Formats: sequence, structure tokens, C-alpha cells
Amino acid sequence: MPTQKILLVQLYSNGDCLYATTIARQIKQDFPGCHLIWAISGWCKAIIANNPYVDEVLEVNSVAKNDAPAFRHFKKKVLQQKKEGFYDEVFIVHNTDTNHAYYDGCIRSSILKAYPHPITVPLQPVLQLLPQEIAKADIFSKEHNLDGYEHVILFEFAPQSGQSKMTPGIAISIAEAIVAVNNAAIILSSANKIAHPNKAIIDGSELTLRETAALSQHCSFLLGSSSGITWITTSQAGKMLPMVQLLDAKALWGNPVSRDFERFHIPTEKLLELTDFDEDKINKCTCLALTDFSSAKRIYDQPVPYDFRTTRNIVYNLLCYLEFGAILKHIQVTRQVYGHRMLFYKELLMGFLTTPFRLIKNKLRKMK
Repeated sequence: MPTQKILLVQLYSNGDCLYATTIARQIKQDFPGCHLIWAISGWCKAIIANNPYVDEVLEVNSVAKNDAPAFRHFKKKVLQQKKEGFYDEVFIVHNTDTNHAYYDGCIRSSILKAYPHPITVPLQPVLQLLPQEIAKADIFSKEHNLDGYEHVILFEFAPQSGQSKMTPGIAISIAEAIVAVNNAAIILSSANKIAHPNKAIIDGSELTLRETAALSQHCSFLLGSSSGITWITTSQAGKMLPMVQLLDAKALWGNPVSRDFERFHIPTEKLLELTDFDEDKINKCTCLALTDFSSAKRIYDQPVPYDFRTTRNIVYNLLCYLEFGAILKHIQVTRQVYGHRMLFYKELLMGFLTTPFRLIKNKLRKMK
């Protein structure tokens, strides 16, 4: 029997692709001996390098992030290739287009629901590092004498997920205040180079995301924003750290860590979220959490309520392509998780009522 050729489509972003590694693992269990090809953007392909469940990487650079027309064109192409026998199966789990129907306030569950078979494998993201990546993190730790600090804080301050409004300037100010009163080092982790005269405030931009996963083994605490760095610490290669998440409660595609952890039965005792904060509150909360996390959680934790605002946008996106079946699916998925909620039905109705006006507005903008 010839080897089955299967395509998995998850193009963006690093955190979402980490979630989808569970599906790659599931595919290998559901289709033993298959040849699994993962279609992924060049920007994110490093996150699945050395993945034991991926046999081949198809780099896709023709589809920009959030470009629905380009994605639909790509989807049509690969589904046609399946009809022609180039692929035996195509699984499209990327959270866009009709897959928006699966969004229920949690990105991981949206991605997993887009796979049409039960998920029975472990949910922990698969990230398998190379020896040189681990060595790079070890060298970084020694160069900055991380073992000499009581606390080593990994600070995710420039997220790509849209979950936080943190800026480099605010992050530096917070870091300065924390190290001033604690025997702590803070690693400012992003692609942005930060030069600071205080040796305890460390530029982490020289490390890749994968190397940062290895570096988390040398850390004791995380200041995060539900983006790639947060989620690599939950992977096989990372270290689950006590964390304070600094989130924007009004993010359109909300993905609070607390909601994800509760949905998938991950302990939340060492997780604290702030949504209404200033620098002073972050500093006080973090300093207390470093020594007494349970007290900090009791005083400062601000769970993020789900207000269903994204439904209005989902309805608009799906109506643009007359995807009424997907809208029905979104209703079913949401009711399954939350039951009958008037706030949801209100946003659903507003999606239908406002779509014509948004279409007219967009057309007029294009005519200018």
C-alpha cells in the first residue's frame, strides 16, 4: 500500500503553530506511516524545525497574515490538488476564513476543533530543540551570570499576538523598578535590541524563539502577554514558569492564558492576569508575586471575561463570502461552550445589521 501523503495547513503565528503541533502528532497516530507535509509561512517555519511528526515543510509566502482573499485562493489550490490525487488528505486548521466559525474565545480550542477527528494525544506543544540551541542558551546564561540572581525574569514585551499594549519604553521602566528592589535579572525578550547600562536588565534579542525556550530553563518567572514566548514556556522544550500576564481585555481575538488553561485542565495556581494596570500596579504585583504568589494572585488577579465582541467580526468576515454554513457552525460551537447567552445573540445580530454598512464603507475607502 503506497504511503499516504497528508497536508496540514497552519501558516501563522508562532503560538498558533505551537498549538497545531498537537494536530501533527494526532495525524501521525490516526494515519500510521503517513508522509506529513506542513504548509507554514517562512516567518514561522523555525517553530516546527526538528519536529519528529513533520516529514516535510511547505513554505508558503504568498499569503500574508490576515489576508483572507489570498488564503482562500491558497485553500482552493490545495483542495484542487487533493482532488487530483496529489494529497490523500488535506487538513486546514489555520484560524481564518471559515475556520473562524470554531473560535470560542480560545485560540487553541479553535485550532483543535478544525481537525475533524478526536484529539487523543497529549496537548502539550511539541518543540524539539537542537543541541546547539540548548548550548546557546547555556552560554547566554553564563555570560550574564544568571545563577547569581535570586530571581530571573523572562519579559515578553513586544508581542505579535495583539494581546497586549506593552511598549519597549514601559517595559524598560518596569524592569528598572523591579531590579532596584530585588536581587533579580530581567531578560527583555523580543526581536528589538535593547541596550541598558544596568547589567541586570538584559537584552534577549540575540536569541531566537527556540533558543529562548531553552533559556526558560534558566529562568524562574515570566512577565508575559499570551504570545509566542508565553506559549513556548508551556512546550516540551520550555519550562512552565510562575507568570504574570499583562493583557488587553479588549483584544479582538482574545486568548487569555487563564481561559486556555482552564479549558484544557492545566493548573492555574501560578498564573495571574492583569488587564487594568499601570506601571506602579505591575511593579507591586510582580514584586509580591516573586515572594508570595498566592497573596499576589488573591490581591491582583483580574480574570478576563468573554464578551463575544469577536462574533460581530466573525459574522462580517463570513458574510463577505456568503458562508452561511460557517455562521451556523459558529453558533453551534459557541452554544456548546457557553449555552444560551443573550450577549452572544446580541453580537450575532449586530454582525448581520452592521455588515452592509461596513461593506459600503470599505468600498468608498477603496475608491478614494
